[in-house]
Amino acid sequence: MARILIADGEESFVRNAAVTLHLRGHEVVGCRSVEEAVRTIDVTPPQLILADLGLDGGGGFALLDRIRSDGMPCNVILTTSLGSIETAVEAIQRGASNYLRKPIESEELVGIVEEGLARSFRSTAVSATTPATDSANDLRALTGIVGSSRAMEGLLELVEKVADTDSSVLITGETGVGKELVGRAIHRLSRRSDRVFSAVNSAAFPETLLESELFGHRRGAFTGATGNKKGLFEFAHEGTVFLDEVAEMPLSMQVKLLRFLQTGEVRAVGDESTRFVDVRLVAATNKNLENEVAMGTFREDLYYRLAVIPIQVPPLRERPEDIRDLSNHFLRRFAERSGKNVEGIEPDAMELLVGYAWPGNVRQLENSIERGVALCQGPTIRVEDLPVRLKEESLVREGETIHSLQVMERSHILNTLEQVNWNRKRAAALLQISTTTLWRRLKEFGIEMDGSRRAPIAPTMQR
Repeated sequence: MARILIADGEESFVRNAAVTLHLRGHEVVGCRSVEEAVRTIDVTPPQLILADLGLDGGGGFALLDRIRSDGMPCNVILTTSLGSIETAVEAIQRGASNYLRKPIESEELVGIVEEGLARSFRSTAVSATTPATDSANDLRALTGIVGSSRAMEGLLELVEKVADTDSSVLITGETGVGKELVGRAIHRLSRRSDRVFSAVNSAAFPETLLESELFGHRRGAFTGATGNKKGLFEFAHEGTVFLDEVAEMPLSMQVKLLRFLQTGEVRAVGDESTRFVDVRLVAATNKNLENEVAMGTFREDLYYRLAVIPIQVPPLRERPEDIRDLSNHFLRRFAERSGKNVEGIEPDAMELLVGYAWPGNVRQLENSIERGVALCQGPTIRVEDLPVRLKEESLVREGETIHSLQVMERSHILNTLEQVNWNRKRAAALLQISTTTLWRRLKEFGIEMDGSRRAPIAPTMQR
């Protein structure tokens, strides 16, 4: 049994919630204002608090701030009838353990309360037995997120706060920033960390196969279905599913995903029955979903279901102070993997890395360091071991040379191909040319489709 405080001016909600939680053996106390709640807490601290954002005396945020300033360890769940994504994010950032919109079904309320109580008891046990440590370094080691810039510190802090909730997360950011790494970090810091983490790319499957991949299928459901298959949602029961490039999902599949998020039920292709699964969904996209909603290519109701907690991963060009740490991190990894004794990066090479704009973000930097480790002949990576275009674009930026349009076009095509992992069709779409034109340009520039070069064009320069 636990003591639960419900701070809410809506009598019917307090009454119904109290009945539901009493049946589970909990003691429930109701309060109508911030001051009444504070007085009650001072007399007998509860293990869990449900506070409405419209509570008299300043609202649920005011009560939350009082509790956090006093250092009280209990979890606070904020509730509201009129919420928004921005409010949900602010609630988590200010220390709430969860955020619920009314009306709340009895089963949902019980599940959220039990989860909150479990976290409260777990946190109390950990704080009583674990000595103080450098939590930021511990988090980096656990999550694999590298970078000490203010942007990454804020990202890591948000990841830690949202990890142990069950709310859906939408991770946005440019291609190559590390959205899946953030998704894995959320899983590793959550209570689901000992369960399955499954990642799937929505753009990698045609519609029928994507439905089978997510929900499973029964034998004979379609041509080639020679046996029963369990879908990722069922496979990851009690774990986390990372759904990448969610903006590429067809509208018909969006309807099915929305239903799953609303009910928690999966129905395999060719099956009449449904099964309930407990999965935390983390979605990611490099597109602006609000724009996609406006264009009619993405469902608005699904967007709000996915973006309960939105996380924006900043591009590498906005946090250049992280480039040194990332470069050294990748160097150690690839040196160990290749068995080469590469100990560092020469100062002029590092200066080149730090000064580059990195349109392909962390993924492009990782590929560049891998190339540097592979090509270097000594204990350090030199400028000549790095991709040629880094030097070319550095010279243009510094005004040392002016390249011909041909060289600039070649560089732009290379960068675009790297951003899409050398997918010719996607690169052509981004460049707004046909795949035939792209193939012809690659042939003219002596570029193989594996990224190697035959005979690079000599730059035309003007002093």
